[in-house]
Amino acid sequence: MDLFDRQLIFVVGKGGVGKTTVACSLALAAGRAGKKVLLCEVDGLSRAAQLLGVDAAEPGRAGRMVDGVSVMGIEGSAALAEYLGMVVPVRRFLQAVTQSELYQYFVAAASGLKELMTIGKIWYEAQRTDERGGGRQWDVVIVDAPATGHGLQYLRMPSAARDAFGAGLVRREAEKVVALLSDPKRTAIHLVTTAEEMPVNETVTMARRVREELRMPLGALFVNRLHTEQFRPADIDALLAAARSSRQRDTKLLLSEVASRAAEESGWTRLNKRYLRELERDVPIPRVELPFVFSEEFGRQQLLELVDQIEAAE
Repeated sequence: MDLFDRQLIFVVGKGGVGKTTVACSLALAAGRAGKKVLLCEVDGLSRAAQLLGVDAAEPGRAGRMVDGVSVMGIEGSAALAEYLGMVVPVRRFLQAVTQSELYQYFVAAASGLKELMTIGKIWYEAQRTDERGGGRQWDVVIVDAPATGHGLQYLRMPSAARDAFGAGLVRREAEKVVALLSDPKRTAIHLVTTAEEMPVNETVTMARRVREELRMPLGALFVNRLHTEQFRPADIDALLAAARSSRQRDTKLLLSEVASRAAEESGWTRLNKRYLRELERDVPIPRVELPFVFSEEFGRQQLLELVDQIEAAE
């Protein structure tokens, strides 16, 4: 399963399903495989940097590489200012433009401009040349995209810009971006979900829109936080019977609580299996199943457990 053998990878999914966790795990797995990885955060929350234990750099700048991975926060206004810096050579004039009230109003009011510039920046990083070696700066760029609806809006903007503008600079640049996004040899859209009703329904819709509306290549489906049944019904019944027969209050409470948690885990397992069948039917793409990692606080050690799972799937 070629999970990170693309030039550009988008990780998209409904909010709350562990999209950033999967993006970080995928980046670390690619770094372990010897690739130079740029992990891009679009929402500006620096959650990926926190999970990886690195300091967040200023927007548009790659942070220090750790385990083959650098993290970059991308924000539309900063991306636009960076682009203007490439075409406006006089720094003093550039600062006067970007700090003016008219410029700030334009950026806020221009529908889709931030999304377009963000995707343009991602495209630029995917193409960036290493000044020392001459090859690409990054072997793979992994994008932790915003939650589903907003994430698809970002992906749609280049084709919308291409169709909206006649011959000229904007159309030519948009066509370059669309060519990369729609090329299955260079780009993949990985989906992330949990095996529950609302996330699965949204994932099925998202897969159809990526394939039919955006005409972009789907990669793999990551099903996160899967529960695994570890107790048979007979085991749970035995625990409950032992709790009822115990004459010690503490033992009775402990056995009852263990039985309750075992029954809950079994219930989650049955629910997950049901929605896994729906995903297999409605989203027939390669699938990576990631376990529910039980931890009081999710950090790097827990992240590495998921990296091991991804490496096994790769």
